Amino acid sequence: MIKKLTSLLDYGVFAEIALAIFAAVFIAIVIRTLMINRETATYQAGIVLNDKEEPIQ
Repeated sequence: MIKKLTSLLDYGVFAEIALAIFAAVFIAIVIRTLMINRETATYQAGIVLNDKEEPIQ
């Protein structure tokens, strides 16, 4: 039954929807990155990756 249903589906529609979702998320991330202020970017860049180092001030 599942095999019959999947053979009837048009995967082009799913590919177009997936591409549209990917493009929307990508554009949202780019816009958010461009709108971030300098202080937040500097703070996030100084996040410690291990316990032995201090963040860059």
